[in-house]
Amino acid sequence: MTWTRRSFLRASLLGSSGLAVGGVDQALAAISRGAKRMARGFGPLVRDPAGLLELPAGFTYRMFSPGASEKDRGGDARFASTLDDGAPTPCLHDGMEAFPGPDGGTILVRNHELSLHHEPVVDPARKRPYDALAGGGTTTLWVDREGRLVNSFASLSGTLRNCAGGRTPWGSWLSAEEAVQMPGVRDARNADLTSRVKERHGYIFEVDSASDGLVDPVPLAAMGRFRHEAVAVDPVTGFAYLTEDRDDALVYRFRPDVVIRGAAPSSLRVGDYARGGVLEALRVRTRPQLDTDNRSRPGAVRLGEPLDVEWVRIEDPDPDCDMERGPMGVGERTAPSSTRAQGFAAGCARFAQTEGIVYANDCVYLCCTTGGPRRLGQVFRIHLREQKLALLVQPDDHAQLDGPDNLCVAPWGDLVVCEDNKFDRSNFVVGVTPAGTYFRIARNAHSLESELAGACFSADGATLFVNVQRPGMTFAIRGPWGSRRA
Repeated sequence: MTWTRRSFLRASLLGSSGLAVGGVDQALAAISRGAKRMARGFGPLVRDPAGLLELPAGFTYRMFSPGASEKDRGGDARFASTLDDGAPTPCLHDGMEAFPGPDGGTILVRNHELSLHHEPVVDPARKRPYDALAGGGTTTLWVDREGRLVNSFASLSGTLRNCAGGRTPWGSWLSAEEAVQMPGVRDARNADLTSRVKERHGYIFEVDSASDGLVDPVPLAAMGRFRHEAVAVDPVTGFAYLTEDRDDALVYRFRPDVVIRGAAPSSLRVGDYARGGVLEALRVRTRPQLDTDNRSRPGAVRLGEPLDVEWVRIEDPDPDCDMERGPMGVGERTAPSSTRAQGFAAGCARFAQTEGIVYANDCVYLCCTTGGPRRLGQVFRIHLREQKLALLVQPDDHAQLDGPDNLCVAPWGDLVVCEDNKFDRSNFVVGVTPAGTYFRIARNAHSLESELAGACFSADGATLFVNVQRPGMTFAIRGPWGSRRA
């Protein structure tokens, strides 16, 4: 198959994968409860002779585009490959999204969560980096309808810790930096400063899935400089909702200037977010500076209680200092100039380490990893049309799903969750039903402590793609998915 930029532009890049969203409330609640009842799912997992990925009987996988450091490879040649330009495939595969490609194929845009010391990097030749000293970014993979790799190339270069992000309705991937380093000499107050970078970090970058090479690395500064995690775009308004990986996080909303000036949200295209906009944070109308974690004040937010919300403008979305050093230069703490401190001073609510966020049925759902009196997590819902916040679930015992992280909705309506569990040395891809039961889809059989990430389905629902972070591997999983529809 010959895939060209013209064929990508002919492909339907604006359509979603047609996933069902029924039962999202119940399934997210089941994750937070621990989903203690086992469903049959697709049956028990079967040992993989290659020792990579265990799947139910009748399912198969293709592993492709591996990348890892020398240490993570452990001398195993299976975990090293090159991109089509001959450069080593970068390591630390993380968040990912699937877009429709031509002839029933799939375009995968894949994050690489590289810090300053990691190798191999994205774009080692430094052809088009945002910051020549930073090795993170994204790669794009063209995969045919059978899950075979057709082409692979770097698509975003010179960023840091590209962890999660989110897809847009117009066919792009918003890749988010979970880092706030900026150039400068070590400072007694500003903990962001380092001589190891040349540019400011802490931004979101847009990657056009139709690109056939490195995109122009434009930081979307109006969307804020902070430790980003994930993004969900409301297709009705064109607004983006953003999470922040801090224990005193805010929940943010970005309204693009083009929509504020009257453009139809359906007309948004790649590059429109770069034209600027307004960054805002959520405030509960009648309860300014609400701490939603229920730790210092158990019961401050009651389960199911609808809270009216409004959005407060962040006056400086691109501050010069996100984290400051503690007394005598020891430790770090939130700086008064940070977006978090600005919003909290204006009465915005604080959340405990917001990570995953997903849009469904006029709502966004977000997970607070360390929320709750026992720090076991919380799931909140924001109804975007009614402008109401509600705490859906707050577990009081350890979940049977350990460390749920990335998630997506399966074509048949279940949630598919990637585990990032650091404790019992097993990580699974898990399905959670609206009835609150769970079943296992896959197990990382090689690097037991390594997280799974980036789960997403092809447009036709025939293939589930998922990453293992260390050593970096991408899998295309095929099998009798239709048996879950019965």
